[in-house]
Amino acid sequence: TITLLQCTTAYLTFTNLKCEMLDKKYGNFETCHIKAVNRSHKYIDVYTRLFRVPINNISIQIEPMRMDNGYKPFLINMKFDLCKYLRNPTHRSMAFLRELHMTFVKSSNMNHTCPYDHDIVVEKLWTGNLEKGFLQLLPIPNGEYGIFSKWFTYNIHRATVNVFFKISN
Repeated sequence: TITLLQCTTAYLTFTNLKCEMLDKKYGNFETCHIKAVNRSHKYIDVYTRLFRVPINNISIQIEPMRMDNGYKPFLINMKFDLCKYLRNPTHRSMAFLRELHMTFVKSSNMNHTCPYDHDIVVEKLWTGNLEKGFLQLLPIPNGEYGIFSKWFTYNIHRATVNVFFKISN
């Protein structure tokens, strides 16, 4: 007998957002907040002003975390060459990044290959984007989670963006 797991709809709620620019001469976060759409859905706005453009070399380190007496790694820690990914987003080795990127590509101006010669904007990234995309692919149990990200340019850690959320059925 073969038993198939049936995925139920998971609901995601943003609980916190932390943005930090480590090099104040490189840029700053003018906006980094969560706003409520209604009782169950919220959206994220991030506006990053960059002072040194163009940028031709961007890497991101992603660390999915789960709350369990403090935040602990939930999946593997991953580091990606963002410029390489944006040149070929269908590359199999970057499937996780592609699924994550697809959740916010329509809400952001991070939708083209390097160089980046403008500020970075994520506007009204709402929880429904993650529910319809990312959460349908991964069976993630109820709980509190975080996606911790470190942003590098030219192999220098420039910024940290941590998104915290709760998943419930």
